[in-house]
Amino acid sequence: MRLIKKSGANAEIPEASMADIGFLLMIFFLVTTTFEVQKGISYRLPKRADQQTQEVVVDESNRLVMTVKQWGQNEFVALIDQAPAGGPLQRARAGEDVSLQDTTLMAGIRSLAEDRAEPLSAARTRLLTNLESSRSLQAGTYSSLERAIQGENIVPMVHPGIMRALLGSEISMDEDPIFGQVAFGDTLVLSDPVSGVIASVVRESELVVILKFFPDCDYDGMIQAIDVLRRNGVSRTGITIQERTGGGAV
Repeated sequence: MRLIKKSGANAEIPEASMADIGFLLMIFFLVTTTFEVQKGISYRLPKRADQQTQEVVVDESNRLVMTVKQWGQNEFVALIDQAPAGGPLQRARAGEDVSLQDTTLMAGIRSLAEDRAEPLSAARTRLLTNLESSRSLQAGTYSSLERAIQGENIVPMVHPGIMRALLGSEISMDEDPIFGQVAFGDTLVLSDPVSGVIASVVRESELVVILKFFPDCDYDGMIQAIDVLRRNGVSRTGITIQERTGGGAV
């Protein structure tokens, strides 16, 4: 009887498509791999020797300096170190502290800020700059705010500010040919029906308040002091740390 020899299975692995598979895997890993980018140390280059630094000088009549202390939990007081001469917050004597929530203190800050409200012309100039920037227009495209409003077909409006809410009819108003009656703290707005608000500015004060905090004054005291200033129309604020030289409340 003749035996028929069965052919065995081929043990060789086909290599014809290995190159394609490897190429596809390489593409997959390149697309899905996230490379870690190490950022260098950021620093500001020093100014050139011939480059002058412009120092900003604040007029004494526009500067109010206050030292804020903490007398207990959630209890903060202020000492007026320096105030515009002839104003409501002139320092009477050393060590005269007053609570941050004192109505006389807040009324004095508000009065100083209101008396130094920027001219309407300055607010209008800033508004025109904001409008050109929001429209991606070159600075100086429009010679006046009136021409810009006509050219861009937008609507001017006034949003009453916090000073109107606090003082009501007692607040002084200035008449503007575009916006009508504008008070200190009001917001001048330019808008259209499609985009809504395009540009806006708040009529600010030129009063600068420098807050000096003792190191033991906690975060809540800093927030409370800044909040008092904002509620009473102060937008320009500087903060420093006042080192204790002895005495004072703990």
